[in-house]
Amino acid sequence: MKLLREYVQEVLHKQFEVRGYIKPESSFFLLSEWEDFVNQMLELQELGMDTRGGEIAGEEVNDLVRRYFSYQLDVEAPRYELLTRKNMLDFVEDFVNHRFWSFQEDYSRFFPDINALRFGFFYSRGDLEPFVLLDDAYTIQMYGSLDNVKELMHYTSPEGLENIERAISEGREFDISTFTVAKRPYFDAESSLVVRLLGNVRAAFRSDVKSTAVDSGRRACNLLRLEYPGRDLNNICYELDTCDGSVRTSLWNEYIATPVEILGVEEL
Repeated sequence: MKLLREYVQEVLHKQFEVRGYIKPESSFFLLSEWEDFVNQMLELQELGMDTRGGEIAGEEVNDLVRRYFSYQLDVEAPRYELLTRKNMLDFVEDFVNHRFWSFQEDYSRFFPDINALRFGFFYSRGDLEPFVLLDDAYTIQMYGSLDNVKELMHYTSPEGLENIERAISEGREFDISTFTVAKRPYFDAESSLVVRLLGNVRAAFRSDVKSTAVDSGRRACNLLRLEYPGRDLNNICYELDTCDGSVRTSLWNEYIATPVEILGVEEL
C-alpha cells in the first residue's frame, strides 16, 4: 500500500505540483468524525479555548485543529493569497458553531447514504469549500459495483499520456477526470492531446465539477457544484448512461475513472 501511494504521489505531483490540487486522504472524515471534532471544540470553548480572533488558544485546541485541518494551515494558507491563517481559523470557529449543524440537511439529498461518505474542506475560489471523497464507498452506493467500464475521453499533455500508459502497464491505479461530451474547447493550452480510453468509472456528473486529485489515487468532488441548471435534475449521474446527452452549462460532462486501456490518441 505504501509503494502504491508513493507511486501515485509521484505521478500526481508531476501533473499538479504547480496548481496545488493534490489533497491528502487523511483530511477527509466521516460526518460522525466531524461531529466528534465539533463537540470537543464546543466543550473547549466553554473553558475559554478556541480559534477566535485568528489565534489558537489552548494546547488541546491546537491538537484538535491540527488533526483535522493541518493541510489547510500548513499548505493551503501559505499558498493562497486570499486564504490567510486568520481566515482559516475563522472558518473553524464558524464550522464548529454553525456550518456543521446544517451540513447533513444541506447535502444528504444528493446521496443514498451520506453517513458512509468522507468529507473535507479545502480552498477554492476565495474560501474553504466542502468536498466529498470519491472512494469505493461512494462508487458502490451510487452504482452498486466497482466494475463500471466505459469508453471515455481525456485531455492531456504528452507527459500526462506517458503517466497513464505507465500506470496501466504496471497495474498502478489512479483516477483521472474524463468526459464524453464537450461543448467548448478545454482551458489548458498544455493539454494538446485527446486520449480515447476505457476507464473504470468511479463517479459521473452532467457537468464539470472541478474535481481534485487525492494522494490515495482517488479524486474528490466539490459539493457546491452538485446543483445543475433547471429544477428537474442535480449534477450527479446515478446511472452511467444518463450523462451522455446535452450539457446545460455549455461546458463538458465529467466522469471520474481509472484508466484501463488506451484506445487511441489524437492531437487537438
